[in-house]
Amino acid sequence: MAAEIENDKEILSPFGESGMGQQVPSLEDAGRGFEQYSQTFGKYIGDRDGKQFSHEEKEKRDRAKKANRIYKQVCEDIGLKACFFSNFGEWSEYIDGRMSDDEFQSHAVSRAQQMIAADN
Repeated sequence: MAAEIENDKEILSPFGESGMGQQVPSLEDAGRGFEQYSQTFGKYIGDRDGKQFSHEEKEKRDRAKKANRIYKQVCEDIGLKACFFSNFGEWSEYIDGRMSDDEFQSHAVSRAQQMIAADN
């Protein structure tokens, strides 16, 4: 980070080069830079509320939430207090929409039963 002395005060510049007469970027400049970045990459990122995600990304997020609810329900139904499903392949197939809800739940039940059998 380069430094410049102006009126006996040191001004740090994150841009590496700092010479006499060079202005330090203002918040307005930073805001314009962020605005340009958002316009360029906005379709890949969402705002804090998640409202700007693409339709496909929103569907995947919704299916991921549903998968977590299915896992939790299966654990409760089978009587497991804590369980960790390591079947990422099946999970990602479900999230991508290549597996139905019933199919995914069936796989989750069989995995949970395998976990119980392994503990006994």
